[in-house]
Amino acid sequence: MSQPLPLIYDFDLPELRAWLQAHGHPAYRAAQLFTWLYHQKALSFEEMTSLPAALRQVLPTQLALPGARVVVEQGSEETHKLLVQFPDRAQVECVAMEMSPTTAPTFCLSTQVGCAMRCAFCASTLQGCERNLTAGEMVAQAALLAARTDRPGNVVFMGMGEPLLNLRHVVGAIERFTAAEAYGLSPQRITVPTVGVVPQIRELAQLNLGVNLAVSLNATRDEQRRELMPGAARWTITELLEACEDFSRLTGGQPVTFAYVLLREVNDFPADAERLAHLLRPLRHHVNLIPFNPVEHALLHRPGSERVQAFLHRLRERGINASVRRSKGTDLNAACGQLRTQASREPRPDKSGS
Repeated sequence: MSQPLPLIYDFDLPELRAWLQAHGHPAYRAAQLFTWLYHQKALSFEEMTSLPAALRQVLPTQLALPGARVVVEQGSEETHKLLVQFPDRAQVECVAMEMSPTTAPTFCLSTQVGCAMRCAFCASTLQGCERNLTAGEMVAQAALLAARTDRPGNVVFMGMGEPLLNLRHVVGAIERFTAAEAYGLSPQRITVPTVGVVPQIRELAQLNLGVNLAVSLNATRDEQRRELMPGAARWTITELLEACEDFSRLTGGQPVTFAYVLLREVNDFPADAERLAHLLRPLRHHVNLIPFNPVEHALLHRPGSERVQAFLHRLRERGINASVRRSKGTDLNAACGQLRTQASREPRPDKSGS
């Protein structure tokens, strides 16, 4: 079996210059390629008309672009979701969400094929974790979304997978999203979520990339958290919050966002709100309350709006900076916790350019 071609999105600009030189091409072409890839949103070398025709013909035999194909594409007024397949047939989902008519979309990208964390309220965990994605495979998702919507205004690695279990490649993708010659995003427009992998929270803090950290908490007692999030059971809530405190300290006081999925008559009682306020009050924080989005395998239910608002009110009364996240894409199964691959879907015509 032949070796797959290197994915062009896996190269930063100096690496691409070096690669071009090593293969007999002028190094200055790297900047032209980056302009086409990240600013002109090209998905094929043939589109890159400022390159010589001979180079446009030879590059597809040496580099993969876009390195993935769209198997299923779904769209609604505010949400665009893609099921993307890589050459090894691994599949992930990614989503572009329009947060307002005047801002660039937020891209929700996957970091692993599936997820091993086994959270009871999440569909991504149904298939387990097949493998990590490379930095370039994460960027490829963004490129496919950008070609259909616009360049990203924000990036959240909240698709399939636990990003901190693939930290090296996530950091590589962050470098591409923040590089001026690529997408040029401020690090503050990038969010790295985790179920609470304590050692990697500290590693991310040491890197001090300026990105946002979002921790999926979802319980105020260790016993309940083990039931809801068995993949995070290795670390207690106390250990997790200590790591979050270290993150804020090492990053110059940057607050941590805590996601709390509200499950009816599971973790949405007044006593849960009291404990949550007690746990988080000492920390620099923001709490995103997320009413549960239906997942087919989960015997869990979404609380009614009155119950959600009562929980929110109790937190705010106790000095907690909290809000209720408006979930986009529920009509496409593209909201928080709903992303997964579904082989039973009927493929639609490929528009990837591959």
